[in-house]
Amino acid sequence: MNQTLSSHTFQDLDPALDAAGRQLAHRLLVQTDDMDPHTLQRLRAVREQAVDHRRNVLLQEAQLRHATASHSVQGHSLALQPNGKWPQHLTLVGMLLALVVGLWLINTIQNDNFVQDAAEIDNVLLTDDLPPAAYLDPGFKHFLKLSFPEQPL
Repeated sequence: MNQTLSSHTFQDLDPALDAAGRQLAHRLLVQTDDMDPHTLQRLRAVREQAVDHRRNVLLQEAQLRHATASHSVQGHSLALQPNGKWPQHLTLVGMLLALVVGLWLINTIQNDNFVQDAAEIDNVLLTDDLPPAAYLDPGFKHFLKLSFPEQPL
């Protein structure tokens, strides 16, 4: 039942405590073959309790960080404050400016494309041999249907 020892260190632990824990884990892994099943079951239960306790501590720390971050975002204003956050404000203003310029460019390009398409249609209609009124005549539509029947693909 020997297992390989994986090294997990946490930055918030004391190095001496971490080393003692690794040494104890190594001894337990080496001597598990000689232990009775009752002791192994108790060790497994204690390990599960320790893992649950560590998970709860990490969860509480994450919730505290989340609450602190959401509180700081809610109280955040765009005014330049003397606490050294002006680069973040400049970045925010730069991103907003880039967004506005991008939307303006998209609008301008779409308008230009629309005008070019309309001008091309007008050019074809005005330079064609038929007058524009012919396209509105129902008889002409019927003539086109008879002259150019739709062909199946």
